[in-house]
Amino acid sequence: MRPLIPMLLALASAPALAHPGHGHGEGFSLSHWLSAPEHAWSLGLLAMVIVAGRFARRWQRRRSRR
Repeated sequence: MRPLIPMLLALASAPALAHPGHGHGEGFSLSHWLSAPEHAWSLGLLAMVIVAGRFARRWQRRRSRR
């Protein structure tokens, strides 16, 4: 299951790699990643995965204490 998650995230972000703006000026800067709508959904997805992982770890710890 663990190798599947990074693979799915890589495949999901592939369309954003080809949009206009990369390679022109500041296409690889942090401001581009935060301001381009093509990247907003992938950053939101990454944030959701991180939050879900933290909740899962917390739930496992509580479950193992019982």
